[in-house]
This record gives sequence, structure tokens and C-alpha cells, in this order.
Amino acid sequence: MDDLKWVAGWGASISYVAQNYADYFKDQTFRYVIFPTINAKALRLHFSNQYGTESVTVDKVYLAQRTTGEFVDPATNAAVTFGGKGSVTLPAGGGVISDEIPFTVEAGREFCVSMYISGLTQIATGHSNSGPYITKYFGKGDWAAEAGVPLEKYGEGGPYLYLHTIDFLTSADCAAIVAFGDSITAQPWPDCLARKLHSLRITNRAIIRKGIGGNRILREYSYRIKKHWGEAGIKRFERDITQAGADRVFVLHGINDIIHPGSRYCSMSELPDADEMIERGYKKYIEIARRHGMKIYLATLLPCPRCLAGDGVREMTRCRVNEWIRTTDLIDGVIDFEAAVMDMNDPKRIAPEYDSGDQLHPSLAGAERMADSIPLEFVTG
Repeated sequence: MDDLKWVAGWGASISYVAQNYADYFKDQTFRYVIFPTINAKALRLHFSNQYGTESVTVDKVYLAQRTTGEFVDPATNAAVTFGGKGSVTLPAGGGVISDEIPFTVEAGREFCVSMYISGLTQIATGHSNSGPYITKYFGKGDWAAEAGVPLEKYGEGGPYLYLHTIDFLTSADCAAIVAFGDSITAQPWPDCLARKLHSLRITNRAIIRKGIGGNRILREYSYRIKKHWGEAGIKRFERDITQAGADRVFVLHGINDIIHPGSRYCSMSELPDADEMIERGYKKYIEIARRHGMKIYLATLLPCPRCLAGDGVREMTRCRVNEWIRTTDLIDGVIDFEAAVMDMNDPKRIAPEYDSGDQLHPSLAGAERMADSIPLEFVTG
């Protein structure tokens, strides 16, 4: 085992769960589909109740190989334990890491984490994201060790609850890349990058998504209805990038700092200028990454017509930030996402074939284009 090490192989950010879900649930099974890009001999799972005001008891957790849809092969079930016990209580404001669980993972072969919680349980800590490659199931009753959930008790979607990172015991040449940002990163481009690596038979790099929809670099929301947009990036960055085996971070962050102020979300007084975003934001990210011996690559902010509203100061800020990203010598490389998806006939907009329809978030084709635009040496070098 001397030639093996722990590397984060899957991840989601820790945040408040959006308040469009119930505040409590009970007697529920949750099944999360994991697409690995590295191999493993064993796994350990990280759970958090960071924002809970009550303790949470998880009755059962199982790992199993996925077959299709919400189904797994029960013959591959591996019970996850915590100090040798099958159940665990997450203290309010705290977290727990599982025991080392022997479980064979093959790059490109999906597996599932199934979790059953019986008692009345507060929903506070988790992460909501969506996309064509993000697959989550839930069902009433205890189905954690079963092949599937009966159709009449089964649903799709919802948040990742409590589980936020999975470490893989893998070969010594493996490393994790953290994709850090807002909703654009909470959506498909990191998945597209992971699948590109798999198609290229690169099995020594994992992509860890730490993106939160609505998130900003410098500020956050104190009122509950928007707390799921997460703590300010400068507060969560160090926690989110310091994952086992992570040696670099790809950052796409800042568009919400520009487009949220002056909306119903927050006042114009919260609009930063480019210098504030650079000095208090990006340079702080760089300093933290360097302190942990990590490479850091910054991505340019995508075109967004919402930046054109008002007197043009938003668009000026976006362009100045992008110019700084392209010219600074403080980073290891520039990921030019703006150039990748812009409409060449109207550079202030995302090209129609890459637009999801809201002129802010890329479509799946746009996400694939973004992933393809990342120089391969940024991933493997």
C-alpha cells in the first residue's frame, strides 16, 4: 500500500440547502450517482452538518456499482462504517469522515452512494445543482441496500444532503483538480472535462466540483431565502480547495459580483470595481493557493448582456477583470472561457449555439466547448 495515496475523486460544495425544499424529512433513502475518472482500492466519505442547528443521524450508507438508472447491483454492496458502526450522528455545525471502506472503483464505471435516514431530520446543509450528468434519486422508505426503489416511491433530483467529498485510495501519480466558482461551474463544464479525460484514457486526474449557484467572490447573503448562494468565495475558498491530493484549481468566479447589485437581491452599494475584485478577490485566491503549494488557473468571465445594463460600469468591470486575468504573471495559466463561447458577430453575448437560453449559463454544447478550450497541459502538466 506504500505506492497508494488518498485523492479526492468526487466533490460538491458545502452550502445551505435552498429553502424551496421542506425544512424536515424522515424515512428517506437518497442515492447519488458518481462518475469516477480515477481508479481506487478503497473510499472514505466526508459528511457535513455545517449549517444545521440540530444533530443529524444517518442510519445506513452503502456503496454499490450502478447498473442503469436508479438501480445498483446489490452483490457489490459495501456498507460504510464510522468507527466500526453502521450509523453515525453528525453534530450541529460539525462533520464526520467515514472509515476506510474497501471498494473497487474503475475509472469511467459509475457507482452509487445510497444513504438512509429514518428519523425526523432537519434539512440545512447540502448542495443543489443540476445538469445532464448530475444524477440523484430519492425514495420513501429504506432502500439503501436494495437494487432499486419501487416506482411509486421513487423520485429524481433534489439536493446532495450532507455528503460533500469522496476520497479515493489510488495510485501515487494521481491528483485532483478543483473546479471552483458559481452556478456556471455548478453546471456541466466540469462534468464535460471529466468525460473528456476519460475519453482520452487519462486515469490519473480527478475533477472536483466546488461551485455554488449565485455565489459571489466578495459578499454573501444573510437572509435565509438566498443563503444557499453560499458564503463569499474569499471565505470558502481555502476550505473548498484543500482536498486530499488536490494540486491545482481552476477558477471561474465573479459574474454575480457584477450583475447582482442593483437588482432585487442587493443594492448598488455592493457593486465592486475591477480593482476591488482583483485585490480583495483574485489575489486572495492566488495567495491561498500558493500557501498550499497549488497551481492556480483563472478563467475569463463569460459575455453577459446583463452587464450592459445601466451606465456601462458593469461591462467595464467585466472587461477590466478579463484583461487583468489575461495579462497577470501571478497565475499558472489563463483559461479563456470568454473567447471560447462568445458570439463572434456580437462579442458581448454568448454564441447562440452555446447559450442555454438565458444569456448567462452555457448550454451543454457550451459546456463541452469550455471543457475543450482548456489546454491539456493545464490538466496533466
